[in-house]
Amino acid sequence: MEQAQPSPLRNALLPLVGPQGYQRVLAAMYHPDVIRVAAPNAATSQRIVQTVASHGYEALSRQETVLESDSKSRIYVVRICDDGVEPLTMVLKWYEGTRYPQARIEAAMNTYFRQCLAPHHSIVPILAVVPVSTTAQSPLSVSIMPYCGDETLYDRLHTVPRHSSQVTAFLAQASETLAHMQVFGRQGHDKQTIHLTDLTPDETVAYFLRQIDSALVPTFAVSGHSGPMAKVLLEQFAAFAAILAGDSTAAGLYYRGINPRNIMLVGDTQVEIDFEQDSLRSRFIDIVSLLENGLETTDWDASVDYPAFTGQLPLATWQQQRQRAEAALAEHNYLSHEQVDTLTMTFLETTWHLEQQHLAATRPPYSSTEQRLLLDTTRLFRHLQYVGYCKRNEEQAQTASKRLSSRCRQHFHALWAKVALDNLLFPADTEAQYLPAAQRRSALALRQTLDQLPLPALETV
Repeated sequence: MEQAQPSPLRNALLPLVGPQGYQRVLAAMYHPDVIRVAAPNAATSQRIVQTVASHGYEALSRQETVLESDSKSRIYVVRICDDGVEPLTMVLKWYEGTRYPQARIEAAMNTYFRQCLAPHHSIVPILAVVPVSTTAQSPLSVSIMPYCGDETLYDRLHTVPRHSSQVTAFLAQASETLAHMQVFGRQGHDKQTIHLTDLTPDETVAYFLRQIDSALVPTFAVSGHSGPMAKVLLEQFAAFAAILAGDSTAAGLYYRGINPRNIMLVGDTQVEIDFEQDSLRSRFIDIVSLLENGLETTDWDASVDYPAFTGQLPLATWQQQRQRAEAALAEHNYLSHEQVDTLTMTFLETTWHLEQQHLAATRPPYSSTEQRLLLDTTRLFRHLQYVGYCKRNEEQAQTASKRLSSRCRQHFHALWAKVALDNLLFPADTEAQYLPAAQRRSALALRQTLDQLPLPALETV
């Protein structure tokens, strides 16, 4: 047998759940049914099952690694070895405290989508969910999944030329899968196969405001900016929350909560992971997250930022600054603006056609004005959220390069939020009017508030 390896999983789990809870997790991890699915081949499965039956869990060498990721969950990669056979590798994901209910949600969504989307779309199965009590009386669940490698779609996007046909092909496939998940999720809800949270219009407005509040208020606090700025931003954002709420309640589909990190690549095959959401929301949120997540960078030029248009500059000069900002966003995203627009329109057409085929209640397609209003409102919402998420990642970063990248990405997402709002305030088509006239004043004020976001300095890490 191989020599015993360091055991970060044991070291973290045993003090938290005690010997009995720890044994429950091991019993699930080494259960024959789990081993048979997770093992790379029949020889490994048979050997490990036999070894456990004859000599117990500790007879096998186990190598454990904490996976550094942007996930809210703690994730371990566990490699089980026995002489003469290929190792078995699996993933353990923790749901602790307030995240405890997500384990049940993800298991239910995972099972449903594996059943209704097979064989055309691949999903990593959840093999077991183990609820355990902790010494701190904080609930904990551990889910067990087979290992599908360590390359996500987001990782692959950093290895191919940005804006290339390869990038377009990857994101076209991911967008098509997303469309199916959104519509089939809605179908499952309508048929009561799964239950998705369906809020009233007022509750949905409150949801979008809470999302901005929870993402950005900690950012203000850490940066030494007290509540008034955050309160003003929420008041100014309320009308946009109502726009998103209207689409979510009138035409909501399954909210996947996706970005390119939620898709693994096995060779060139895309395999979906992370189904923690169980709600109906505007379809625009997921597609913005998928196509506009931006690349990791430690080389952000803060001079591409530009102020709200207040008339102090000639409009032509301000438009030049805006165009420079748009160019910077494209440079730091895997897709160009034209590619984003093309894939987004294809996605919207796909969801509409799938709705006609699979949903009992259908709706007319979005008009071009509705699309523009919803798309740029969603961009404003989602990129502001990502400012807060990247601030959280900066605080949790284990390396200087990750910390700097998280700071750069705060600037990237804040800039995209500004550009999205300016698309509505000052559209390229000067004859177009996307915003309701009554909303224009508060939108202009919000645009000026975005210039005050407490973004981090980039000189030091």
